[in-house]
Amino acid sequence: MPKEKQPCEFIDCGRRGKARREGVMLCSTHYTAACEGRPLKPIQPMVERGKYKVCLFDHCERKHSSGGYCATHYQQRKDGKTLTPIRGWIRQGESPTCRYGDCSATSHSRGLCIVHYGRGISQFARDAILALQGGRCMCGAEAPGAEGWELDHDHACTAGHLPHNYCVACVRGMLCVACNRRGVSWYEGTWKPQGNDPIPRLEEWITRRIRFYGAPEASDVAVSYALL
Repeated sequence: MPKEKQPCEFIDCGRRGKARREGVMLCSTHYTAACEGRPLKPIQPMVERGKYKVCLFDHCERKHSSGGYCATHYQQRKDGKTLTPIRGWIRQGESPTCRYGDCSATSHSRGLCIVHYGRGISQFARDAILALQGGRCMCGAEAPGAEGWELDHDHACTAGHLPHNYCVACVRGMLCVACNRRGVSWYEGTWKPQGNDPIPRLEEWITRRIRFYGAPEASDVAVSYALL
């Protein structure tokens, strides 16, 4: 008769052990996490199938996904974040085509196509930012060239996203390709780290942030400058 394995020795786990890792008996879930180099966390108890129909978070009526919560609030809870209301969203059937201007492309998210949605900072918000800048780049150019305007942001943002992604906390403004890829990036990546004197125009630019009033995908979003 095979010998019964010891229970998992991670704090208050007690699940059936699978194997030892550095001398500690771990269950299948904790053993896999340890092998992959991920921090060990308590395992959330499984929710009885059919127990919940909608999310437990106050006033959230989205469909239950796991652990008593919808997919978004479950992920927030899993990541240890404070649960927050989910921004209004538009069902695919309510807006099958993009609602930006005369665009007739298929809706991707919140009623906008994948181009005008822009990873959450929509074309509506970009237009508002450009209007705030007087329709000009930092260098004074009114036409960005064939590649179009680019959204500049702080790559050192601590909001938890990848450096080349962005969020409403780190957007600095709209730039032409030359200023964004060669001007600002050179200043932050080469000039300043070498201990050179600040260049006033570039220094003022990198210490500004765009403050959003309203959802960034809303057609009536407003913006203003905020300094660090």
